[in-house]
Amino acid sequence: MSRTRKHPKRRKPFNPVKTFFKVMLSIVMVFVVLAGGACFAYHKVTGEWPFGGDTIAKDADETSMLDALLGRNMKLNVAVFGVDADGTRTDVAFVVHYDSSQESLSLLSIPRDTRVDVCPDVEQLLGKRYGVMKFNAVHAVGGKEYGPQAAVLQLEDMLGIKIDHYVKVDFNALVEIVDAVGGVEVDVPQDMKWDMSDTGDIKIDLKKGLQTLDGNKALQLVRFRKGYANGDVGRIQVQQLFLKALATKVLSTESIVKNLGDYIKVMYKYVDTDVSLSDALKYANYITKIDMSKMTMETLPGVGQYISGVSYFIHDPAETTEVVDRLFYNVAPVGKTDGDSSNSKDLTIEVSNGGTVAGLAARFTELLKNEGYTVTEPTNYTGEKLGYTRILVKNEGVGQDLVSYFKDARVEVLPNAVGSADIRIVLGTNEQ
Repeated sequence: MSRTRKHPKRRKPFNPVKTFFKVMLSIVMVFVVLAGGACFAYHKVTGEWPFGGDTIAKDADETSMLDALLGRNMKLNVAVFGVDADGTRTDVAFVVHYDSSQESLSLLSIPRDTRVDVCPDVEQLLGKRYGVMKFNAVHAVGGKEYGPQAAVLQLEDMLGIKIDHYVKVDFNALVEIVDAVGGVEVDVPQDMKWDMSDTGDIKIDLKKGLQTLDGNKALQLVRFRKGYANGDVGRIQVQQLFLKALATKVLSTESIVKNLGDYIKVMYKYVDTDVSLSDALKYANYITKIDMSKMTMETLPGVGQYISGVSYFIHDPAETTEVVDRLFYNVAPVGKTDGDSSNSKDLTIEVSNGGTVAGLAARFTELLKNEGYTVTEPTNYTGEKLGYTRILVKNEGVGQDLVSYFKDARVEVLPNAVGSADIRIVLGTNEQ
């Protein structure tokens, strides 16, 4: 995968093959690997390919297929879009990076309200000038025909990377896959109530607490977007926790064997992708090189802001470059090392409840653990209560990657206040 920084090379028009990859969002997190594995397993059992034809696509790249069979290193970027019934509005968007040499998956979530200047490649594709809009609108103006391609071009421009494939998933896929695996256990962080049925959308009514969600309730969880203290970032954090729990359950060997028929049915009905069958079979050779424990999830860095009465998420270009370097190229920012603010996951973190909500420290402890951080048992803070959350560190330049997880957080260098951990997070009263 070649590295592109500011102006990615003009992509050739997509030439989607017959739709075959119909696996919902969590399966997509190991992208086409599982789809190829399902196809291959189906072929072994029945002697036929599930999507017609009796051979691998004629355009198969024999060299890359050989590389896969020999287990040579591969890097791959896949854009994933979760869409509603009309197939145009993207409620969920993220980019998955797979590195076979690291046996790792990295996921970067893109807030739907991210403010973007529509890039020249998108305007050329659609034959119209647009100016500024929210990221999810880029997919919408492209429509069913060009939506994924337009969104991919915009992501390449914003992130400075080459995206190899896209996957567009209808939310109904999520309902059927969750039901197929018997539900997914999730700790719902707050009561969620929102009636959108008058507009033809869903009615959301979830209670706070640990519970097993069926397909319908899982859809309510990922679609809910009101009431989060930290706005769209909070919503993304909940989605990421759910997707990781679902992926872990769906991708067990027992689950794949037991539910293969359901997965293939979902393939036919709910997903559009530009991945060919030959590509899927090639990627299937990397199934054993995926370690879900090494999966990391981050959100595009930035802040929420109203501009001319419109709510946007304003991403930070400099911090975005650092995140992209770390997740997609495994490169630490200039002047920083593994132990600094670029990555606190090698450090020990204690979360202490200095707020007013019981169980808040336990909830944030679980959140950070699921994000890949090393967190000790939660504690209660007996000192002065402040509104903002304090991220207490021993050395300058540590802990900045933790700020985005909180509504109002500040990093403070106070070695004597940290205690036995490397970082101590004292939750403020503004956290809910």
